Amino acid sequence: MNMCMRKLRGKRVMWIGDINIDQNNITDSKYRKLDLTLKTYNLKQTIQGITRFHKHGQRYTTTTIDVIFTNFYSDFTSCEVLDERIGDHQAIKCEIDFAVQKAPKYEKVVIETIQRPISLLLSNI
Repeated sequence: MNMCMRKLRGKRVMWIGDINIDQNNITDSKYRKLDLTLKTYNLKQTIQGITRFHKHGQRYTTTTIDVIFTNFYSDFTSCEVLDERIGDHQAIKCEIDFAVQKAPKYEKVVIETIQRPISLLLSNI
């Protein structure tokens, strides 16, 4: 992540995925290392609900391991965990408000107009 973020410095970035680091276990060393990295690059974790329910023996465990990290959180209009499941994970969704820039208008530019017959042009080859 560090190498990518250094290359993308100044760009709008969104990381989406299953990171297998529970965002609810703030005492875990992997979480603390990730949290420091996120703060270094001004990234916010946008998903706040439980994204994985897993039966472990007679117990169920709940974790938030499916995430969306971004450095343009203010453009997000919503982020949520959906009721739909993908395997043992809940689906996640975000909505972003952004404007699409119109392509600039181009004008036709004639570099040279040839007024001679093609046979004269080919005779010099």
